[in-house]
Amino acid sequence: MLEQGRQALMAHLARLAIDAEVENGELPTTYRIRYRHAAQPMVSIIVPTRDQQPVLQRCLESLLKLTAYPNYEILVVDNGSAAPDATEYLDGLRGLEEELGGRLRVIDYPHSFNYSAMNDLAAAEARGEYLLLLNNDTAVLHAEWLDEMMAHAQRPDVGVVGAKLLFPDGKIQHAGVVLGMKGPAEHPFIGRDPKDPGYYARLMTVQSYSAVTGACLLVRRTLFEQLGGLDADDLAVSYSDIDLCLKARTAGYRVVWTPNAILMHEGSKSQQSGVEQTPDNAKLERFQREQACMYARWLPEMANDSAYNRYLSLKDTEFKPETEPALLWDPEWRPRPRIVAQPADRMGCGEYRVIAPARALIRAGRIQGREVDRIFTPPELARIRPDSLILQRQVEPFQIEAIERHKRFNPDVFCVFEIDDLVTNVPIKNAHKKHLPKDLFKHLRRAVSACDRLVVATTPLAEAYRDLADDIRVVPNFIEAAVWDRYAPSRRVGPKPRVGWAGGISHTGDLELIEGVVEALKDEVDWVFLGMCPPAIRAYVREFHEPVPIAEYPAKLASLNLDLAIAPLEDVPFNHAKSHLRLLEYGILGYPVVCSDLTPYQGDFPVTRVRNRFKDWVEAIRSHVDDLDATALAGDRLKHHVRERWLLEDNLDAWLAAWLP
Repeated sequence: MLEQGRQALMAHLARLAIDAEVENGELPTTYRIRYRHAAQPMVSIIVPTRDQQPVLQRCLESLLKLTAYPNYEILVVDNGSAAPDATEYLDGLRGLEEELGGRLRVIDYPHSFNYSAMNDLAAAEARGEYLLLLNNDTAVLHAEWLDEMMAHAQRPDVGVVGAKLLFPDGKIQHAGVVLGMKGPAEHPFIGRDPKDPGYYARLMTVQSYSAVTGACLLVRRTLFEQLGGLDADDLAVSYSDIDLCLKARTAGYRVVWTPNAILMHEGSKSQQSGVEQTPDNAKLERFQREQACMYARWLPEMANDSAYNRYLSLKDTEFKPETEPALLWDPEWRPRPRIVAQPADRMGCGEYRVIAPARALIRAGRIQGREVDRIFTPPELARIRPDSLILQRQVEPFQIEAIERHKRFNPDVFCVFEIDDLVTNVPIKNAHKKHLPKDLFKHLRRAVSACDRLVVATTPLAEAYRDLADDIRVVPNFIEAAVWDRYAPSRRVGPKPRVGWAGGISHTGDLELIEGVVEALKDEVDWVFLGMCPPAIRAYVREFHEPVPIAEYPAKLASLNLDLAIAPLEDVPFNHAKSHLRLLEYGILGYPVVCSDLTPYQGDFPVTRVRNRFKDWVEAIRSHVDDLDATALAGDRLKHHVRERWLLEDNLDAWLAAWLP
């Protein structure tokens, strides 16, 4: 069978009039084609360098000692070496130029470090028909490396050829480049054993890639010139090799990587040890500019590398299957609006404002949607191509930078910023205040300005943030029947009326309002608290239940079997901007409510509102517990009101209108 395969390949090559022989490959059912060419055109090997004399000497000596291919010249591009050992060595090379008939030349580049410009300068002075870009921290490992690369480079359909590069410890350093992997591009299989076959034998077979590394890159000189060489203006240091390969592919040429040409490469040493004198901050800024340049030029190719399967992950170098469902969506089949939502947390805020609405819209068949925690790279987002991206409370610097990248490189994605609290005026007693950055408003303004729309939960919030965005939509909180309808609390299960409160750890100021009330009624009711209980009233509370994850919260709240629920709110701007969410949670379970008469709880909810005075709170609670039949009816009325007007499933149009362009 293997011989039949080899014969079939030979027959195919003969039909195409390609002079080659076919051998069995290292693995069964793989083959190695040895292309034969009559000519051995000159190759100009370009080696940029600065100082690092031992590294350069090792590179050149290995070239001269081990390279079997006879027709080549070496051009060393010196970027202002100053170390005594390096200058002495380079002077010695200059002295050999005439003796070697110009086969080894030193070219001076006395300017700031610019990898692309150094190679372009040498290319202009090269005599060879082919150019081999080679880092100075490489070393030849076997004699036929250049013969192997030239065998592919002389094929008329091939524009660029790359080699297998190994770290000094023998592990894989370079075996092709995958676009969009961990950014604009990355090397797969980094650190693998050199004998590892790789994913479907990709480490042992000649193949087309979209790009190969400039650490060892062979290109026909006429093509190099046709493509404008390396981009010394916009890609001085990073990605110019990838850019060259992609330009070659655009011009109709293949980029080939061969595992049969093997060199050692230390990796990035050419840019270390003082080679580049630019300060670190300037290097980072330049790297980010060059990344941005690549995204602007090649983002569609990064999202869909033809040499990589789109169902493999871009966040890993190991050819692992993609596990994020949004990245597996068919790129063309879009039966519904496509929405990706990024909640700020997995607690109440994220649940009610992002996770639940997305879940309900998906369940109703209204959107093709997904809520995620991860921040997508530009290539990943380009793979998904959502109509809208919902970004909740993304105010950390790295989150804001991600939003700005989204809008810069995927401008067709409609970005919606979502926030449901007055985070710029958090009460002093709120436990979350100490974790907020002092310049939060500055961060918030920058984040919102990078988005297309701001969505908030209440009209006071919209008013408070009116200067942040031109397009502000108010979508109130709703309650999800699919989650809450399965629970039916019991009434009058204890010897005393059960009166309770539920909430998170941020309600210190709210609960301080009722400390005296709790103490005054300790003998008349059984107090039940869920999530938080101030130490001052703990002795008067019959039951305290620790906080639970949001997924368990509906069941836990229902299990309290309250006869009456309370919702105190401190009279501060932060609370006036809050929503009626607590009334929805209590109401869907049929709990009657006594609450503070503040903005969030005003309106037509059938609840008992009181001023934040001890006397008013005590009287309202006593009036309810003294007539539990009437109190139960009040709970039924509130439940009916919530089900009639505030079910999430009945208000999906509001969310769609806010989230879609």
